[in-house]
Amino acid sequence: MFSVGSQLPLTEGMEGLSDDHPIIIPELSMNMFKLFLSVAYSSWEPEGPTHDNVLDLLWFSNKFMSQKACDVAINHLHEHRFQHTPYELLTLCLEFLILKFFVPAFCHLIEFRICDIPGPVQRRLGFEVWNAFVDLKELPDKHNCIVSCEELPIIEHSSYCTDNTACFINWQQLWWNSMAHFLLDGCNPQKFYEAIEHFQELGSKIRRVNPECWKMMLQMVKKGTVFHLAFDLIEETAQQLSAALIMEPGPMLTHAELDTLGLPSHEETL
Repeated sequence: MFSVGSQLPLTEGMEGLSDDHPIIIPELSMNMFKLFLSVAYSSWEPEGPTHDNVLDLLWFSNKFMSQKACDVAINHLHEHRFQHTPYELLTLCLEFLILKFFVPAFCHLIEFRICDIPGPVQRRLGFEVWNAFVDLKELPDKHNCIVSCEELPIIEHSSYCTDNTACFINWQQLWWNSMAHFLLDGCNPQKFYEAIEHFQELGSKIRRVNPECWKMMLQMVKKGTVFHLAFDLIEETAQQLSAALIMEPGPMLTHAELDTLGLPSHEETL
């Protein structure tokens, strides 16, 4: 194949001339090439690629610009993303420029304690990601405290409420003794959606809160607007990081696009 367009005579022992003289690519292992053939011919073992195979495919696609190998690896990672820690996914995103699951992985990372993330992984995440993670780590906890201590106000009582003062006081007590307990429990702190599920089960324990006022306030709690402020900020930060740190390579130009630009095709350059 290397003789096409070449004026140089072929020499005996030249790489690629025969099966006895293969083209040797030192950084390409036999397994990587077999994986590439599996991608090219859509032929996989019944159990599919392993995690190590996926990493080899990512390396191969990055080194040899194989979009199909990259797509196969990324789709496999996405389908099995719950089998990996978010910091493992983030390091892959940064190393191989993958946008697909950077934002959800970073948002999930916030739930981890700093001491749970190995030191080598911290360094692989890089200064920007690690610094943003540390800055945001306390945000959900602070937000939990604010939500726990400041109940949603009853702006307007139901027309069926005959004692607004007692209803308001009991609503405050109900919030502190239940919702605040769910969110701030030192042994078993709950997420917002879990706390809301338990909170709405208190219908028989609302004491002097008017039942109609209870229904109205419960609907406001379920909307959860106030609960999502901290997580909206975390997601926005993750999106800014992905835009700043990850630049996915564009697809290779087709023959038609090369003709439009007036550039020679690969065959024409040989």
